Amino acid sequence: MSANIEPSHCALSNASLWQRLQHQATAPSIAGGALRANSPSSHHLPSVNPTGKTWSEFTQSKIAHQPYVQQLNESIKSVREFIQQHAAHGPQTQKALGKIQDFAATKINCRPASLTPLMVNENRRNLWLIAQQLQNESIPLAQRIGLALTLAEGLDVCAEGVSLNILSCASELINQQQGLAGLIIHIKNQLIDQQLLQLVRYIDNKQLSPGQAKALEIHHVQALKNHVANQWGLTVVSDRYATETYQQQVGPMAALLLEKTITPAALAYLVADQIGEKLTEFTSENLKTGMACGELKTEPLRRLMQAEFGANIDLQHCLQFSDDYSTVTLQSRRALASHAIEAFQRIGLLPADASPRFLLSQQELPTHQAIEQTSHLARYLASEPATWGSSPWNTSFWLGQTLLHGFSKDDSDDERRKSERHHIGAKTA
Repeated sequence: MSANIEPSHCALSNASLWQRLQHQATAPSIAGGALRANSPSSHHLPSVNPTGKTWSEFTQSKIAHQPYVQQLNESIKSVREFIQQHAAHGPQTQKALGKIQDFAATKINCRPASLTPLMVNENRRNLWLIAQQLQNESIPLAQRIGLALTLAEGLDVCAEGVSLNILSCASELINQQQGLAGLIIHIKNQLIDQQLLQLVRYIDNKQLSPGQAKALEIHHVQALKNHVANQWGLTVVSDRYATETYQQQVGPMAALLLEKTITPAALAYLVADQIGEKLTEFTSENLKTGMACGELKTEPLRRLMQAEFGANIDLQHCLQFSDDYSTVTLQSRRALASHAIEAFQRIGLLPADASPRFLLSQQELPTHQAIEQTSHLARYLASEPATWGSSPWNTSFWLGQTLLHGFSKDDSDDERRKSERHHIGAKTA
């Protein structure tokens, strides 16, 4: 390791650490194989402003829409080929393939003036994600087939309904991830809920009555989750009490709070705890203090651990053998966390040159201290637009490797508000 690696990391925020990905598409260890040769290369296309002069110029141009249509066609082709290859032949499959063909002909390969902002922006990104995740072998094949057929069934409804169906399918695929990737996403989501709940209680206790604070608690947490959704791989959920005003008041503080508290070290130690719990569950509580090596059935234990965490957690790095190999104990929590950091690097969540020792040396910041340090960002009068903080961690990983780079902060805010309007519209259609 070069001498300047750790100093350079010291100058980076946690957000920057998580954004410097080694892999720019589905990591082989997550997808279970090499990248597909025909996976779309234009996944980072910027969103197109859905109103005004920008959209008019986009639809009137003979060439501006072409990369977007190309990516849509590549994604929908991947979905169609997946169904043809894996779904059982029969009426349901044939109906699904027919709906996909009609969707491509009428909604994608139509006149540029007939393209919709939903298709060009949200649908394009989510269909690309779906195409990638249908190749993700950490998701059971039966689940992928079912979701692909469900997606096809929902392509002939109203425009807003189609977008919601596509989003739902993408979200379900991500939620089906197993192994280490699935565990990381699960822990991340739990941490976000915990940190934002404490923040909401801190803010609301200052400006609301106890009854109001309790009644609005869940809605205000959702408002903040909507605010950071693009950065943390969350789905925007329409909630009339999760208001724009609250997001403007508290959103910047929430973004910085998550960056300060949900660090690589925090996540690694929680993964280490899961590893320790599973190892003692699969063997004996005596593993914590030392058990006879003869009692350890290595190969069955290895298979159990791989089924739980995937191939990126190596059993040999989780156990400590005595010099004469008579006894074996569980590695220390720090050693397990260091192994977890290395696993994060192998699946592309952290840059390959990151120092596990340096990352684990970052002092854990209690939530209440982080709230105190970020409280200056809270705005109790929403007279000015909110300023987005640096994007924490890596959206690519949290969204199953869909890349949303290329969107400006204003674009992200517009997309989030537009998504909320579409959710509401679809429910009332």
